Amino acid sequence: MDRRPGPTNRTGLVLLGLVLAVAGAAALARGLGLFGDGRASAPVLGAGTHRFADGHGWFWPAVVAAAVVLALLGLGWLSAQRRAPKLPGLTLEPDASAGATHLSAKAVTSALESEIEEYPGVQSARARLLGSSRRPKVRLNVAYSRRADLADLRHRIDEEALRRLCGALERDSVPTVVRLRLVAADR
Repeated sequence: MDRRPGPTNRTGLVLLGLVLAVAGAAALARGLGLFGDGRASAPVLGAGTHRFADGHGWFWPAVVAAAVVLALLGLGWLSAQRRAPKLPGLTLEPDASAGATHLSAKAVTSALESEIEEYPGVQSARARLLGSSRRPKVRLNVAYSRRADLADLRHRIDEEALRRLCGALERDSVPTVVRLRLVAADR
């Protein structure tokens, strides 16, 4: 099952953007007097709303509670954007009726990390397997020192480590994001 949040996020953001754009345009038009000069200088909340709020002590606490809930939902949504669904393992055979070989993601990423950490100048490597068994993806973070030859390091990651990974996973290619980070001193 591919649980990508992309299409849902785009739809939600488009709808939210349209609602906010319409509300903002209406507020701007009212403030500029396009609905009449009387409405431009009138308070946002009418007298009826003020009377209702004054007559019901729960009104403003309910407004605050609703705002807090919306803020928490927004923060939860925002934090969910940072987390990509981590793949726990892979099934190598496409046809499960003939049997299946399951490979843990930890085994795959540990082997990749160990190999890259042996390259000259590499301080550490962290790999994460994402996506699905049918379409695995790799996110790779490599910290290297000044003594590393960056062009050689990038070439070895691409031509050696990732090619071995593709062979082990029986794939022609595995989409990979490689982040290289220079660290100050050798350990």
